[in-house]
Amino acid sequence: MDPKSLNEFIKAQGLPAYRAGQALKVICTGARSYEDIRVLPAELRKSLGVWRPMLSFTEDALKVSRYKEAFKARLRLADGELIESVLMRPKPGFWSVCVSSQVGCALKCAFCATGTMGFKRNLTAEEIADQVIYWVGRMRDFKITGSVTNIVFMGMGEPMLNFDAVKQSIDWLTHPGYFALGRRSITVSTVGIVAGMDRFTEEMPQINLALSLHAASENLRTQLVPVNKAFPLEELILALKRYFLKNSRKVFLEYVLLAGQNDTIKHADQLAGFVNATGHPRLMHVNLIVWNPTKATYVPTTRDQAYVFKKHLLDLGVHVTIRKNLGQDIDGACGQLVTKSGA
Repeated sequence: MDPKSLNEFIKAQGLPAYRAGQALKVICTGARSYEDIRVLPAELRKSLGVWRPMLSFTEDALKVSRYKEAFKARLRLADGELIESVLMRPKPGFWSVCVSSQVGCALKCAFCATGTMGFKRNLTAEEIADQVIYWVGRMRDFKITGSVTNIVFMGMGEPMLNFDAVKQSIDWLTHPGYFALGRRSITVSTVGIVAGMDRFTEEMPQINLALSLHAASENLRTQLVPVNKAFPLEELILALKRYFLKNSRKVFLEYVLLAGQNDTIKHADQLAGFVNATGHPRLMHVNLIVWNPTKATYVPTTRDQAYVFKKHLLDLGVHVTIRKNLGQDIDGACGQLVTKSGA
């Protein structure tokens, strides 16, 4: 729900502005229809139903992982385009929403399913924020205990290429009169769009930054992440240095482990070198992600090799964890989101 549009509609009805606030408060608790907003007069609830749908999309399909630690929804936008969004439980009582920011993606990272779709369009701020509201409603439907404690912009698309809408959606989701989530509970991931990183540094200082690195040598990273041609490692290091001049917040490095490609001791040494080159290694945290299979012809690193890689980084003084993969059985894990492959 776009709060500005709602405010304008309420005003046009000649009603007091507080009615919009009442509506938003209930919508953000997962209301399924305007009829659920019982604090509003019946006539207003009816008018809202005629005006427009509560959410900017409809559910097209829903998958639930075996242990109910992850849920994936395919959502149909008003123009018929499809996106996917994921709800994950990293630990009991805590739920993260992985939101998409674009329909498809233009960057074509070699191991990622979303890139096979190509780029269709940017999502609006409303379409982004509505994904969180949708999942709150679904949690209520499933009688799930706990609450949404984190939002990660790690779904379909490159958030820094839709910066204005991403920023607006975050402003809404953190506003006390809307979803009221703490800004430090939100993470925005990028493959390294330097202009976007610089804007992020200036305009979103309390939001967490994640950089999808996946390799710390130029040739290999260009193979895996083609946008490295435009934004090579040296430029990423400089962008991170600019970030640390303004912020003393931890930055996360996402690193997908591919067997025989980027998971050897040599690659770990290169990764440690990148971390140290930022000048703030204590503020860099590496998240290792054993690759979640797609149609790409890679092989996931074995769990044993992942631990060898992790131990070597620890020995070099790098802060590192192996991230738990949630939703792989429903194709809802990192890199698996896709609605229709063009490849």
